[in-house]
Amino acid sequence: MIVLTVLNGVVSLIGIGFAVVAALRPSAMSHEADPTAGERFYARVYAARAVPLGLLAGSVPFFSHGIVSTLVLVVAAVAQAGDAVLGAQRREAVMVAGPLFACVVHGITAVAVS
Repeated sequence: MIVLTVLNGVVSLIGIGFAVVAALRPSAMSHEADPTAGERFYARVYAARAVPLGLLAGSVPFFSHGIVSTLVLVVAAVAQAGDAVLGAQRREAVMVAGPLFACVVHGITAVAVS
């Protein structure tokens, strides 16, 4: 169980890292040389959701087991699945593979802590 908990934490930290990079450098997410005001806004909105959710999803298995932990991890898995769908719409394999892996890890961890 500890390996899964640590893997879940690592996946969460990676997601947080991508969100922070996107907020600081929106062109990293949009691949535009000069991101628009809307792209900069979206990157910050994404980070505003991803950072706290990533912190919560990454830490809750270390401290608590039960329904609350399970719900947090299911929400994190659904958010990552949504990110993967958006990556698929852009036809970017990395934006599909990373979130799908995180989705699976969060999902398996949710089952393990329930």
